[in-house]
Amino acid sequence: MTSTNSTTTTTTNSTTTGNSPRNGTTDDDDDESSRSSSALRDNIARKGSHAYYFAHAHQANGPQWDGQPQPRLLSRGSTLTSETSSSSHHSSTASNITTYAFHDNGNNVKLYVALEHVGERCSDEDISLDYTETSLSLMVRNYQPQPQCLRFGKLTAPIQSATWKKKDHRLILTIVKQEPREWHTIHDTGAPDHEVV
Repeated sequence: MTSTNSTTTTTTNSTTTGNSPRNGTTDDDDDESSRSSSALRDNIARKGSHAYYFAHAHQANGPQWDGQPQPRLLSRGSTLTSETSSSSHHSSTASNITTYAFHDNGNNVKLYVALEHVGERCSDEDISLDYTETSLSLMVRNYQPQPQCLRFGKLTAPIQSATWKKKDHRLILTIVKQEPREWHTIHDTGAPDHEVV
């Protein structure tokens, strides 16, 4: 019973000393706001995504608002050079070539794109092929009013190189694989590799 009284006395003493006014607020107001914020953060830290207050866990990490309603420039990005902008335009163009055929030859894959009279209409400068280890983009200009593009954002497996040949009525792309495993599709569908049945 003595320990209960001393706890009560201690609580009473801190309450009594905490009620002295300071700039229109009391220590209880400051303690209460820090305790509620701390309790919220403590609950989230202890229980993680299962915390009752998990929806409040996000903390804004943007610039502090200065209270002024005028718009401000928050950051300035780097300017693009003409070389960078042309390559980014090439990679951001959507595919409008929707039909093609391919053949897996073991170490490489042949991709056949049928384009009527492409040999007559387009010069070698009109055809460009960009590739990385995991992506491929074919661009054909001056074939139709708008450029024709065939893009694969993520290939089935990594590649070493890619080349193209122009024929009278089609383009043939040769894609050299890094590993000679079989490709069931050109683009990665995100599904596990196919089983042979």
